[in-house]
Amino acid sequence: MLLLIFSITGLSAFIFIIILNSLFANKILIDRRLKALSGNRQQISPKKSKQNSAVKKPSLKFFSSLAAELSTAGIIMRPEEYLTLWIILAVIPAALVAMARGSIVTVIGLAAIGLITPPLIVRRKKAKRILLFEKQLGDALMVACNCLRSGLTFIQAMESIASEMSDPISGEFLRTLREIRLGSSFERAMESLSKRVPSEDLMLLVSAVLIQRQVGGNLSEILETISSTIQERIKLKDDIRVLTATGRASGIVIGCLPIGIALLLMLLNPGYIESFFNTSTGIHMLIVAGVMEFIGFLFVRHIVSIKY
Repeated sequence: MLLLIFSITGLSAFIFIIILNSLFANKILIDRRLKALSGNRQQISPKKSKQNSAVKKPSLKFFSSLAAELSTAGIIMRPEEYLTLWIILAVIPAALVAMARGSIVTVIGLAAIGLITPPLIVRRKKAKRILLFEKQLGDALMVACNCLRSGLTFIQAMESIASEMSDPISGEFLRTLREIRLGSSFERAMESLSKRVPSEDLMLLVSAVLIQRQVGGNLSEILETISSTIQERIKLKDDIRVLTATGRASGIVIGCLPIGIALLLMLLNPGYIESFFNTSTGIHMLIVAGVMEFIGFLFVRHIVSIKY
């Protein structure tokens, strides 16, 4: 009952804070910008300003990084909404089982599933979206080369990519174009694109375009060379992915099977799992199994991760 009361109280407080933040964050930001434009910004002592920045910087950095992760994964959700859903999945099912006087092992298992599932989904969708983006990038560069050869600018070539190609590359290029139209510089918009999509192939494109704008050169030939390089890299990645498919599958099965079975037993047969926690031998077995599981995961990941 104490666990239930603590969980519900913490969840309610967290949701209340998120609602207040979502209601007043935009208003506070607008007020600050208006004061800055009108020149009526209040003078703040350096010591107080450092204290406020030290308090706000970690939270702002966390929410901005989380927003970038959700954007890269293609999840249309604000960080506050994602955190609320995450807390609800971790707390509500476990709290309901605790109210029904279920086993503490079952409560822990449901809470663990709720905590693990959302980050895994985001990470999986992010990896799939980046992989699809990299496969589309070679064709997008060929479209850009044809546009440049016909006399169009690179921004017009980006408009052609955003209108003719499918998501995710069309959405990312369209967002970059919107940033440029809203007053952001071309360099800053391209750097923002490379931060949203952490891909080495895209970094190669962004670096080449920015350097060409500074020193000059034939951009169509540069993009054609980069396009062929990216296509060769993608072919090499596919070949390596095929050759290491068995090892990666083995690593996933070996790594996830014990954890999945343990979580399943926590839900279906909690008495069996309780025997591991009630004796010192069982606790030692769990610790040794966890350490060996982690070491095995690192070994398999090192074997199948090929740098090229």
